[in-house]
Amino acid sequence: MNIRRKIATAAVTAAVAGAGLVAGTGSAWAGSNGQQLQVDDASGMARSVMVQGSNQSGDWVSHCFNVNPGTSTPMSGWWWKGNTYVSVSSSSNCQGGYFFSRSINVNKEQSWGDYQVFTARY
Repeated sequence: MNIRRKIATAAVTAAVAGAGLVAGTGSAWAGSNGQQLQVDDASGMARSVMVQGSNQSGDWVSHCFNVNPGTSTPMSGWWWKGNTYVSVSSSSNCQGGYFFSRSINVNKEQSWGDYQVFTARY
């Protein structure tokens, strides 16, 4: 194989790999199309949080996150934006009643950090 053919093959391979990386990124980037949430548990009782709202694709979704009581817990892997509802339970897996519920407006865009923080109080 001559040198021109090797260079051309390498260039095509790099272009295809680069295109695959760009096309394969399905989740939102921090600050660009929704945020992940973090709960600050001021009550010391939170064991789980039910979150319901629009995800980065605009689909209505809900997910239960188990959290650590009395701490600040990031709820990673899920991106939210717009009017989002959070309900905090003193039981794991969102099985008990909720002692804190509210609507929060999650920023579609923000330039600071990966998480939007809310505080749970009793």
